Amino acid sequence: MSVEKTDGRGLVSGIYIRTNREITREDWILEAFPEWGTFLNKEIEAMEVPKGSVSLWWCGGPSWVLKTDEGGIFLIDQWCGPSHYTTIDYCGVCKQNGAPSMNWLRLNPQVIDPFSFSRVDGVFCTHVHNDHCDIYTVKGTMGTTDAVYVAPPETVKRLKEFEVPDERIVTAKVGNSIKLPGAEVEFLMNYDDCATKTGDGDAQPYEDVACSFLFKTSAGNILFLGDTWYNDAYVAIGQKYDIDVAVFDIGYNAPGAFDKMTPYDGARLGKALKAKVLIPDHWENWANSSSDPDMLVRQFESISADICPECKTVIMRCAGRFDYPKDQDIRRYKYPDQSDRFRLDHSMYAKYQ
Repeated sequence: MSVEKTDGRGLVSGIYIRTNREITREDWILEAFPEWGTFLNKEIEAMEVPKGSVSLWWCGGPSWVLKTDEGGIFLIDQWCGPSHYTTIDYCGVCKQNGAPSMNWLRLNPQVIDPFSFSRVDGVFCTHVHNDHCDIYTVKGTMGTTDAVYVAPPETVKRLKEFEVPDERIVTAKVGNSIKLPGAEVEFLMNYDDCATKTGDGDAQPYEDVACSFLFKTSAGNILFLGDTWYNDAYVAIGQKYDIDVAVFDIGYNAPGAFDKMTPYDGARLGKALKAKVLIPDHWENWANSSSDPDMLVRQFESISADICPECKTVIMRCAGRFDYPKDQDIRRYKYPDQSDRFRLDHSMYAKYQ
């Protein structure tokens, strides 16, 4: 077994196997998961964000990492868990469609190790759903970093169940804000109707169950909207704030229940917010709402071009990095092909030159 070092930035690739050896199930789990090992952790921690810039990594589904030019590292709606199921007594989607239970089968790879960060400044949860307030992320970062945990009132209850100390919890009350390295984060309204229906009792007020996070950085204002539904009230946010990048969910909804915004809803939201760049997420990670992901992306790009041509659209890929403002015109992220490592004079073809 060998480990290869990369280009001097302290990044390490995954292991590869050269010789036969005994393998147990525990070996397989520890060596194969997360699929990217700690590669992305190390890239994030080693990245020196240029002044006047901000870097975002999409970890698939609703999950993001944001790093500022002052070195601040923030996890937003980070989901490090497996497939799971929900039941009608609690699940907002089940309550809408009447299903006694639903299976949420995870499609995207796990690309970070929540137990291997040495620095995280804040963990942000837009609402209480497992894939946004994740026990693995919380427990992993709580023991290895000094992160604070930021969430709306109902989600704070879940954080306390996860044994997060009170002094490390910030309740995200709409209208308040918090200052962290390289960013002031304002807590704005979020109109996640599914979150209002989640829980054992009656529907709850928006501001108790969900929150939008506006990261005000030297590069601009980055807005994370979690699993929001479209709501005309977002016009008020667009009128009050200069939104540079808006990140929000889209997906496929089978007839009978609404969970994710449609591509059309996403474009309408971008226009209401008057955001310069629109980045959809969540469209690829649950089997029941992904349908044909390429179709969802094509529709979103086409509709946005028609109804809000002033907004740029960016389609990310899992574990890809988006640097703002540098990457605002990329349209679709492409993984690096590593051709910068190629050395023809050391290749098997060198003798023919």
